[in-house]
Amino acid sequence: MTFWREPLWLWLRVLVLLVAVSGIGLCVRWAAGQYGDVSAFRHAAVCQGAAHHDCLESTTGAIVDRRTSESCTTDSNGLQSCTTDYELRVRRPDHTQWLGVEGGTYAGAHRGDLADLRIWHGAVVRMTVDGHTESYSPPSSDSMAWRLSGAWLFLGLALWAVVSGRPAGLIAFGNFGWLWLTIPFTMVVHGILLGDPSELVWAGLLGSFGVGWMVICHRM
Repeated sequence: MTFWREPLWLWLRVLVLLVAVSGIGLCVRWAAGQYGDVSAFRHAAVCQGAAHHDCLESTTGAIVDRRTSESCTTDSNGLQSCTTDYELRVRRPDHTQWLGVEGGTYAGAHRGDLADLRIWHGAVVRMTVDGHTESYSPPSSDSMAWRLSGAWLFLGLALWAVVSGRPAGLIAFGNFGWLWLTIPFTMVVHGILLGDPSELVWAGLLGSFGVGWMVICHRM
C-alpha cells in the first residue's frame, strides 16, 4: 500500500510528462484540423449548379419509416422519469439512414413524405419535412469536441506528473471534478471558436459544479 502513496521514480514521472505533453500536442493539432472544416461549414452556401467540396448540397429524400424509444431513470426517492426519443428513417439517393427529430416533427411526418435535405461532406446537416426543420452538427464538430476532451485529460495527467506523481493521487475521488471539467472546457473552446455565446453560459454553470466538487473533496 505504501507504493500507492509515494511519488513515482523521477524518471518515470518525466516519461509520463513527456507522453502527456505529446498527447496534448497531437490532440490540439487534430482539433485544429477539424475546426477548419467546422468553420467552412458555418460559412458555406447552398451549391449553385454542380456540387463542390465547400458548399451545401441540396437534395430530396423520402420518409420510409418511423420509430420511438424510451429511456427511464429512477432517483433516490424511487421516482421514475422517462424520456422519449423520436427518429425518422430517411432514404437518400445514395443510402438510407435514421435521423433523430423533435416530437413535433415526428408527429407531422408520415411514410412517403418528401424531405428537403442539406448535405455537407456526405452528412445530413438540415432536414425540412412537412414544415418542420431539424438541424444537425457536421461530424467534424463532434470530432473536434472529442479531441479537445483528450487534450484536457492529457493536461490533467501532465499536472499530476509535475505536482504529485503519487498513484493514489491519480485515482483520488476528487479527480472526478477534473473529469467533469472536461465538458465545460470543451464547450468554452468550442463556443469561442464558433462564436456561440450559449455554450459559454452552460460551460459556466457546469464548470462551477466541477470546481466546487474539487474544492470540497480537497478540504475533506
